[in-house]
Amino acid sequence: MTTLTLSSAVPASVSVDADTHFQAYLDYLHHRNGSHFQIRDRRMSTVFDQSEVRSRELIDSDRFNRNYRCFSETAISPEELALLSFVKINAGEAYGVEVTANARKKKWEGSTELVHQVEQLVMKEEDYHTRLLVGAAQHYDGLTIENAWSPPWPLRLLIGALVHVPQTLFHPVLIGAEIAGLHAFNWLLNRIQSLFKDEVLIRESLEARLIEILTDELGHVAFNRILVGPKGRAVGGWVAKQVTRSHRIMSKELVALGFDDQAMAAVEDFDLDQLPETVLRNGFFV
Repeated sequence: MTTLTLSSAVPASVSVDADTHFQAYLDYLHHRNGSHFQIRDRRMSTVFDQSEVRSRELIDSDRFNRNYRCFSETAISPEELALLSFVKINAGEAYGVEVTANARKKKWEGSTELVHQVEQLVMKEEDYHTRLLVGAAQHYDGLTIENAWSPPWPLRLLIGALVHVPQTLFHPVLIGAEIAGLHAFNWLLNRIQSLFKDEVLIRESLEARLIEILTDELGHVAFNRILVGPKGRAVGGWVAKQVTRSHRIMSKELVALGFDDQAMAAVEDFDLDQLPETVLRNGFFV
C-alpha cells in the first residue's frame, strides 16, 4: 500500500486544524510563485522558456507527430522516446486539469475559504507544466508539435468520474492520481539520467523541468492528504495503482522507454524518500 511518509512529516487529517495547514501551504505558494505568479513567470522566462541549448540530434516532425497521435514505431532513439513521453504526459495532465477546473469553478466563485484559494493556485501551477514539458521540444531545431492527440477512453472515463463523484470521494481519488504522477515523473527523471550521455546540457534541462514539476506535485499530494483520513488514503493507494497501470494504454512510449510492469508495480512501495533531495528540501509536505 502506498502510504507516502517522511520521518519529519506531520500526519495529516481533517481532524487536525486543516486551515492551519492550508494557510501554511498558501504562504509557501506565494513565496514560491509570487502573489500573482510573477516569481514563477520570471523563473520560467529566464531558466526554461528561452533556452539556447540545442541538440545535435535531428527529429523528424512528421514521424514525431505520427507517434504522438498514436504511438506505433519502436525504431526510434530512447532520447526521442523521452521527448515523446514528455509531450504525451503533458497532454493527459492538461486534459485532466481543464476538465477538473471547469467543474470546480462554481465552488471557487466568491469563496473566501482557504481550501478554495489553495485549490485555485494548485490548478494554476498545473498550467505551467505544459510550458515545462512541451517546452522541451525547443531544444530540437525544426521540430514542430501538432496538437493532434485525443485522450483515450480510460482517461476520459477517469476524469469524467472524478469531477462527478461526491466530495467525500473527490480528494481520495485525486490524491491517488497525484501519487501516480509523482511515481511516473520520478521514474522518468531517473531514466533520463542514464540517457543523453553525449548531450549533458539537454539532459540537465530535462532533469530541471521534471524537478520543477515534482516539487509542485509534492505539494499537491500534501494538499489532498490534508483533506482525507486513513480510509481516504487507502482509496488513494488503490487509485494510484489503477492510474499507473493505465500507462499501458495511455503512454505506450513511456512503456517503450522502460516503464514496464515491474516499474508500474513499484508504485505500491513508492515513498517520498525516493524523491530527489532537492525536491524534498524545496517542496511542501505535511
